[in-house]
Amino acid sequence: MNNRPYGNELLHAARQALLDGLLPLLPADRTYDALMIANAMAIAARELESRGWPDDRVNDQIARFYRDLGLGDAGASEAGLALKIRNRLIDKSQYPRLRVLLLAMTREKLAISNPKHLRK
Repeated sequence: MNNRPYGNELLHAARQALLDGLLPLLPADRTYDALMIANAMAIAARELESRGWPDDRVNDQIARFYRDLGLGDAGASEAGLALKIRNRLIDKSQYPRLRVLLLAMTREKLAISNPKHLRK
């Protein structure tokens, strides 16, 4: 059974139609709106293509960080990590490792939301 086109493929095609066919026809004061919609469509397509792997990889990184610090791996999620940071449950001596983790998490998210930024 063929389920194509997939959602990400549909979004890519619709985005191209918007940019190539509709954008040139729009009044200048609507250009920004069309580009914003096209950008949102690109982000949604990348999220569909990733099929959740950034979240899985981030949670794996958090769990490894917890295990290395002897915190177990319960609550190994972004929300759990944020709670530990807010409640100052991570020793200051581990801040350099925490910084590395947070940068890795940010890169994972940027790969979806703004991959051009990573190439700069």
